[in-house]
Amino acid sequence: MKKSDIVIIAFIVFIYILFFTNIITTASVEGVSMYPVFQNGALTFYGPPENIQYHNVIIYKSPEYGIYVIHRVVDVNGNHYVTQGVDKISNPYPDNRIGLEPRQGIPTCNVVGKVTEVDGYIISIPYLGYLSILFSYL
Repeated sequence: MKKSDIVIIAFIVFIYILFFTNIITTASVEGVSMYPVFQNGALTFYGPPENIQYHNVIIYKSPEYGIYVIHRVVDVNGNHYVTQGVDKISNPYPDNRIGLEPRQGIPTCNVVGKVTEVDGYIISIPYLGYLSILFSYL
């Protein structure tokens, strides 16, 4: 085994130790609505839902379908956020126009977290989220 393989394996193990001990919170991306920001199967990190503004990426539980959604905030409406995926082919309209969220947007109580950004760049690890997705189906 090469030294680079050992480093990669150690990094993956480190990330999952942090995940299972709740030191950091992660989410797996399933779908293409956020491409190219996230690829299907990416693992991303998020923090508490604080200081959410236009253009932030949030994770919320859809009150309409009960599923978790990772989308970008396209409008702040008082205590509600209107979101939309960045891929204009699969998401040509905001989520409140397609029925994924209420007409006024997602209430703050449904927001789980805000995706971590460093200097405007979203942190994610491609393909690592497939492990979580796989375990969720077992």
